[in-house]
Amino acid sequence: MQTINLWHKLHIYCRKVILITFFLLPSIAFTQRNVMENDMKYAAKPYHFGIHLGASISDFKIKQNEAFALSDSILGINSKFGLGFEIGAVISYHINKYVEFRTVPSFCFADKNISYDFSDLSNKKKSISQIYFDFPIEMKFKSEPLRNIKFYVIAGLKYGYDIGGNFKARKELDMPKQLAHDFGVDYGVGIEIHFPLFILSPEFKVYNSVLNIHQQDNTYYHSRFIKGLYNRGFAFSVNFEG
Repeated sequence: MQTINLWHKLHIYCRKVILITFFLLPSIAFTQRNVMENDMKYAAKPYHFGIHLGASISDFKIKQNEAFALSDSILGINSKFGLGFEIGAVISYHINKYVEFRTVPSFCFADKNISYDFSDLSNKKKSISQIYFDFPIEMKFKSEPLRNIKFYVIAGLKYGYDIGGNFKARKELDMPKQLAHDFGVDYGVGIEIHFPLFILSPEFKVYNSVLNIHQQDNTYYHSRFIKGLYNRGFAFSVNFEG
C-alpha cells in the first residue's frame, strides 16, 4: 500500500513538471542570450552537473517457448504499457563543444502489466511494480547553436538494478519472477536551451533491453510458458544543467 501511495505522489509531481516545462518553452525560444557564453564557461572546466526529472511509459517484450505453442489452455501472453517516473543526476565530461561523455544515474519507478488469455475465454492480469537504479553511459553529440538553442543526439549503454525485487507483491506465487540485473541500449534526441546561469534540456529517449530478465520458476504455473522478458520503454525528461 505504501508503494502505491509513493508512486501516486511521484506521478502527480512528474505531471506538474512536464506541464510547467511546456508552458515555459514558447517564451524561452525567443530569448536572446548568447549561447557562446556557456560554451566558454564549459570550456574552462572538464565537467558539469545537473538534475534529471522524467516520465516514461514502458512494457515487456515477451518471448513464448515451445510449451506455449503446444498448449491448448492458453491463447496469448501480452504486455501493456504502464506509466513511470524517474529522478536522478546528470554528470557530463566535456570532450569538446560538440561532444560530451555523460552518465545519468537515476532511480526509475515503473508499473508494467502482463495479461494472460485462456482458451475458456477467461483473462488474468498482473501488475508488476519495479524500482530500478539505472546507470547509463552515453555519448552526446551537439549541433552548432541556432540563437540560444542547440540540438543533440545521444546513444549509449545502460545497466539497471531492480531494487524493487524484495516487494512482498513481487514474491507472490502467481507473479512472474525476474532477475535483478538488466542491461540494454538507449538512444534519443534533445534540445539545449541556454540561459546565463543554466541550460534547460528537454529530451526524448528509447530503451531496449538485450538481457532476458525472466527467471524460470516452476512454482508459478504461467511462468513455464515464457521464454524471455525484456524491458523496453520511452522516456521524456527535463535536465537542468549548470
